[in-house]
Amino acid sequence: MPIEFCPSSFLNRELRPEALLLLCCARTRISPHEAGRIKTLAGMPLDWAFLCKAAEKHHLTQLLFRHLSATCPERMPAESRARLRHQFRTNAGANLELAHALIDLLKKFAVEAIQVIPFKGSILANCTYGKLALRQYYDLDLFIREQDIEKAGEVLVGEGYHCDKVFDREARYKRSEKDLEVDLHWGFAPRYFHLAVDFDELYGRARTESLMGQPVITFSIEDFLQILCLQVIKDGWERRQQLEQLSKVCDIAEHLRAHPELNWTCVLQNARRDGLLRILHCSLILAHELLGADLPLPVLKKIESDRKARKHAQRLCRSLFTEADTLSPLENPYLSVGLRFRQLIFYLGM
Repeated sequence: MPIEFCPSSFLNRELRPEALLLLCCARTRISPHEAGRIKTLAGMPLDWAFLCKAAEKHHLTQLLFRHLSATCPERMPAESRARLRHQFRTNAGANLELAHALIDLLKKFAVEAIQVIPFKGSILANCTYGKLALRQYYDLDLFIREQDIEKAGEVLVGEGYHCDKVFDREARYKRSEKDLEVDLHWGFAPRYFHLAVDFDELYGRARTESLMGQPVITFSIEDFLQILCLQVIKDGWERRQQLEQLSKVCDIAEHLRAHPELNWTCVLQNARRDGLLRILHCSLILAHELLGADLPLPVLKKIESDRKARKHAQRLCRSLFTEADTLSPLENPYLSVGLRFRQLIFYLGM
């Protein structure tokens, strides 16, 4: 039975039809009921420029074009259809190139005996969304041991990349020749989150997936869920305490759909052990309320009883689909007392 989305119950405001249409399309599979809703919404007087811009900002262009093309292509204005089609094809081509680049790099790291766990990007697109073309992403994310940072960097430099910037527990490498970006991670959140990660422990629980016919190692489905939930909250913490990209909530919803065998006891125990229980609750609330992610009844009751998590989830959505819903630049917390204070309040709440 399809889950009805009632925006007033969670966002506490009426959503414009463009926003409702994007939410309906933000999934890989739609039911006949949802297809009918998409047709109804697409037939309303819409601001198609706003819809396309919102889809691009939230990295949902691929799913929006796919479902509109499948259900009601005739209701898309010619200009918007051409724009979405071009973006879809461009993204699909870029995704294929990134997948090839990932496989090549994994082989290079293997030669140097550097253990790597790829995640997000091509892994989510291929193994969770079901097709490389359905997820919008622009880089490769690799998790490595902290002691392998220098050696991994040398491999990337040897392949034509250069270190563009070093963040807290992350280094960004770019290859201008093909406009490729690789992010090396030895942690999943800034040091302020005090989240200790053990590469060997995570690697020991890792699973093997297939990418373009090649076996690739990635995180266990339980670890991956925790990482995806943390990414949503980390983005909000780093910027304006708002939901930066709805696609990251879509990642969580699709991960849950793709893995009904997920061990919830393990997920909740690990989150409690790592001090991430409220972060997990908050992210799951977003996935359930915004995108209808199906959760086991005991888990649903548990997260709904966490009033603070629900309150924070609502705050993250306060600017969603409004004029203020723009991609805010990363700010240096040391140069902004106001941001630092907001980050502290947000951090303590989580």
